[in-house]
Amino acid sequence: MTETPDIIYTQQFVAANVQYLDYSEREEAVDLLNDFDLETGESNIQHDVDENLAGYLGYTDRKAATKLEDGLTGVYPTFTQDSLNLTYKQHHELADKIREAQKNKSMLWQGVVSFNPDFLERVKLYDPETGVVNQRAIKRAVQKAIPEMLKQEELNVPETFWWADVHLNTNHVHVHIGISQTKNTRPLKFGEPKGTFQAKSLKKIKSIVHREVEDKVSRKQDINLEKKIDELKKDVVDQLKENLQQQQQQKMLEQIWHALPKYKDKRRWRASNNSYDFREAKLLTGKLVDNLLKTDLNQDYEKYLSAIKQKDSDNREKYGQNIPDSIPKKQKDLHDYLMNRVFDELREVDVVSTKSNFSERVKWLGIEGNNELIEVLSKQLKNTKSDIKAKKLKKEIGIRKYYVGILIKENKNKNYLDQISELKEKGLKNNVQDYLINDLQEKYRLGVLQLIPRNKRDNDNKTEYQKLVNKHADVSQLSVKKINEETVAQKNQYLDEWLKVVKNAKDPNVQIYLKNQGLENVNLSEYVDLQKRIMQSKLAIKDNNKKYANNVSLRNQKNGKLFKQLKKDYEDLKNINSKIDLNQTQIRLNQVSNSKNVSRQKNESKSLAKKENTERKSKNSVSPRLLSKLSSALTSVKKEGQERINALRRNLDKEDDFEKQDRIDEIETETGRSMDR
Repeated sequence: MTETPDIIYTQQFVAANVQYLDYSEREEAVDLLNDFDLETGESNIQHDVDENLAGYLGYTDRKAATKLEDGLTGVYPTFTQDSLNLTYKQHHELADKIREAQKNKSMLWQGVVSFNPDFLERVKLYDPETGVVNQRAIKRAVQKAIPEMLKQEELNVPETFWWADVHLNTNHVHVHIGISQTKNTRPLKFGEPKGTFQAKSLKKIKSIVHREVEDKVSRKQDINLEKKIDELKKDVVDQLKENLQQQQQQKMLEQIWHALPKYKDKRRWRASNNSYDFREAKLLTGKLVDNLLKTDLNQDYEKYLSAIKQKDSDNREKYGQNIPDSIPKKQKDLHDYLMNRVFDELREVDVVSTKSNFSERVKWLGIEGNNELIEVLSKQLKNTKSDIKAKKLKKEIGIRKYYVGILIKENKNKNYLDQISELKEKGLKNNVQDYLINDLQEKYRLGVLQLIPRNKRDNDNKTEYQKLVNKHADVSQLSVKKINEETVAQKNQYLDEWLKVVKNAKDPNVQIYLKNQGLENVNLSEYVDLQKRIMQSKLAIKDNNKKYANNVSLRNQKNGKLFKQLKKDYEDLKNINSKIDLNQTQIRLNQVSNSKNVSRQKNESKSLAKKENTERKSKNSVSPRLLSKLSSALTSVKKEGQERINALRRNLDKEDDFEKQDRIDEIETETGRSMDR
């Protein structure tokens, strides 16, 4: 990629003035070969336009900068929409128009199209040996581009006129353009016509000029790349049907259906709907699409993104490094498109066959999705004036927070099991391995017990739970009221034993353990000492609370220093834990990446089989549109029990905006807590 883009366009605006015509015709340099040097390779654009300079017409066609095309005499090099070289009469008429524009205080837009000399040579519009530039091709390209830009700005009216000149007096061939109106038609801003153009208008002139002057081979490559992008997008969309037919995806579709608000006009079920009541369904659908793009559809999706990146790279080479990255917009467009196809089809579904389970929806939405929805619901709660609605919102927020906590614990437990499996598979069988596996099993067991509601734990569970808490709980979570010398002693004993084992960094078991625990590059001795110090401070605070219960002033004085130290230690522990979390997140990302590669290999085989099957049917067959594909994809959702469907529909018609009381009762039974809390 060259440092300088193929084409650059800059523009400014001033009040129209006829003297600019004279300035563009100044006679400093009429010899092209002496004044025009393309070999210097400078990457800057020549800014010949001074903001305070009047008389743009004379400036644009000054003889120092312009030269008539070979074989032409008695005309000006200036060109307009109707003429490639102005006659004396046309030139005089143009000057009259500018005077009229000046009289009516119209705007004058001064633009410069600058060409990279390497680009002009590549497309055979410039011969470095003879110094000849194909002005006619450049002029025709500008004649094609300016009307499109004017149309974009709603300046394609009889009052608008323009002229331009190809300048050859710098190391970059460039075209100076003047645009004005005999009578202003632009909206007024502070009493003056609007001067700025839209960014897309300026991009349009660059793209059209480039398209018109580039060679046929380059243009064909661009067209083929556009076709490739369209085909790859279609491949992603077409695969949606096959994947939605899977049982797992249909379960997700059911959850989405139950979360959809019962609008009278179901056309509001769109990805662009950001209303509160649609947020859950939108998040669920977004997660469905995300899951598919990361797994089963990932192969075609990555090819699609790669093709867009190639197009961005080509455009930056043509138009400059300030061309924005189009990947985020294209990703969002495709994501929204797939979501809308799901919503389109769900509008045709009378009802889904299974009963809505609020807890399943919450769990499936995941930690991120629920946290996002909790934030939305909290804003809604803050703005609501209805006590009834506020109560319902509080219930839903409480339940979602509860399940987020469960999901976090479940993820942590799964992580422990994965770590145990890896140690058994890759570690060295010895006493160290036994100790580390037992350590992870105890942490996993503590996580399992934490998932059991407190009122459902039997006496054995309670004893085991307290023992594991004393040994493995985060010291920052140990309360001052419950801490005692026995628990501190147990924790210290565990920390000493643990440190002795994990300091043996040469053992492969320890290496695996520390990596998975996110403890690589962590000062383990400092980490242990910090935890001990925190517990000792809490124990001292508890002793002071008891010892100086009748002397608040002295108690506060004694505890003041301890709290100050505890605050600092908490901050240090938080920093270490943040580092640990970051390390573990990176490990999970790597695992996802490896999993994605495996999935991609499977998809290659599936895609090849699908392609061969399609080719056997007909070489000229056209794939059905996604809408019809989704229609068949969701047929089985309705097929499993129409009787239950109709019964549930009758119940749903009687429900208010939130879950019915029987659903609330169901959740309370599952969670062991009241939603009213």
